[in-house]
Amino acid sequence: MRGARDRKRFLLICCEGKTEKEYFTILMRLYRLPGARVLIIGEQGQHKALVDRTVQERDAFCKKHAAQPDEVECWAVCDDDGMSISFAELQRYADMNDVRLAFSRPQFEAFLLQHFEQSAVCNQKELYSKLGNYARKLGDEDADYEKASLGWLADAIDAKPKLVDIAITNADQRTKQSGRVFLTVQELVRRMRELRL
Repeated sequence: MRGARDRKRFLLICCEGKTEKEYFTILMRLYRLPGARVLIIGEQGQHKALVDRTVQERDAFCKKHAAQPDEVECWAVCDDDGMSISFAELQRYADMNDVRLAFSRPQFEAFLLQHFEQSAVCNQKELYSKLGNYARKLGDEDADYEKASLGWLADAIDAKPKLVDIAITNADQRTKQSGRVFLTVQELVRRMRELRL
C-alpha cells in the first residue's frame, strides 16, 4: 500500500533565500518536475515564521489550483542563521503543520560544498573561498562565489548529474558525524530525485 506522501500531486518548496531557490530551480529542471513550485519567502523570519508562511502558501496554492492540502507536499528550506530555538523544536513545529524541513547548519553553502567534497567547513569566508575555487576550476576563471549566482553549478550538474548523488552521500555522512555541520537538506534533494519523470 502506498503512503500518503506518495499520493501527493504537487511539491511546494518555500525557501528563505535566493541561493536556495536558485539551487532547487536547477533540480526542478534536472528532474523535470512540472508539479513543483519553488518560492522565496525571505525577510519574514527563517524558522517558525517560515513554516507558518509555508502553510499560508499551501492554502493559497490549493485555492488557486483547486487542490486539497493533502495533495501538496510542503518543504521549508532554512538554515541555522540566528536560530532562537533548537532544531528538535523546529522539527516538531514543522511536523505539527505537515511541513517537512530541509535544514542546513551553519548555512546552505555547507551543503553546496558537499557536491565536491565531504567537508566540515563551517566558516563563511572559507566556504565561499572553496566554492569560488570550484567555480573557477569548472570553467569560470574569474569567478568568486556569489550567493544566488549558481550558473557555474548548474553547468557542472548538467555535465555530471552524479554530483547531486555525491552531495546526498556526503551530506548524510556529515550528519552522522554531526559536529558544526548538520544537514537535512539532502532529504528534499533525495525526494526530488524520487519524483523525477
